[in-house]
Amino acid sequence: MRRQLQALRGWCLDLQWYVSNLREQQPRLFVAMVGAFLALFVLVLVAIVGISGGGSKHPGDAQWPERSVSAAGDAEQSVRYVPYNGLANQQSEQSAADAPAVETDRRTVALRPLSEVLRDRFDDSDLLYGSDGSEGSILPLDNGVVPSSGPRFDTQWELILPSAGIRAAVVQVGLTADGAMGSPDNPFVVGWFNRSALPGELGNALLGGHRDYQDRDGNIDVGVCWKLDETSVGDQLIMFDEAQNRYYVYDIVDKATIRPDSKEAIRYLSQTRESVVTLITCSGDFDEETHSYEERLIVVALLSAVAAPDA
Repeated sequence: MRRQLQALRGWCLDLQWYVSNLREQQPRLFVAMVGAFLALFVLVLVAIVGISGGGSKHPGDAQWPERSVSAAGDAEQSVRYVPYNGLANQQSEQSAADAPAVETDRRTVALRPLSEVLRDRFDDSDLLYGSDGSEGSILPLDNGVVPSSGPRFDTQWELILPSAGIRAAVVQVGLTADGAMGSPDNPFVVGWFNRSALPGELGNALLGGHRDYQDRDGNIDVGVCWKLDETSVGDQLIMFDEAQNRYYVYDIVDKATIRPDSKEAIRYLSQTRESVVTLITCSGDFDEETHSYEERLIVVALLSAVAAPDA
């Protein structure tokens, strides 16, 4: 070991002499070699970062993601899927095989008109709750409210829920300071949690909206989900994709009122193998001390059809 250390020391001294001599005798060659070494170091560093990051966009980026994580292939190994305990998983294998498949390939499928897919017609004049978001940010950023107004939070989606009188734009929301799902700063829109699945894709698309609100000026009024408690299992929920001009029609399969800190909440917030939309709003008694509701009303809907606008 001692001889090896002495040999290494001698090699380092020889290298130091060579570099010093090169710098004095051939400065241009010395500068070129240093530049090449630095460039090689940067390339190796970039390659390491690219491999570790996978080259994917962070789900919290301002731009709307193009696709969600697929439930097939290697991607499944890195995603924790929790099967939804509702209508889809209660079907037998035979009934599931007999049921018509929901085709979500936007490029090849021949779609039925929306009017043929809906079980009950609705009048636009009955959709009283919600807006296109043009009011902007009007709520104070506390009690779970996060920034969500402006072009960088816009999406191409619109939520239509006739049983609750809702037609509302969908905006992106991220995490609160304590790591919870945020709610939009506009009480008339619905927030899509940008770390959940996209509507229409496999997985659980988490949506949230305000039942009522008090804005920065102290005004109190009802929000987009004011009548969500009137929705029942069996009703239909519609997500309109403006960019693709497609309607994604869901059947409501579950409705529950839970405390946000309960174990039951984990199931509703978890990923699923089916294409599911989970819509959440406040419910129960209002706590004056915390300025928040004690419970959450949750509506879960399962994708049943994809439709085109009526001709």
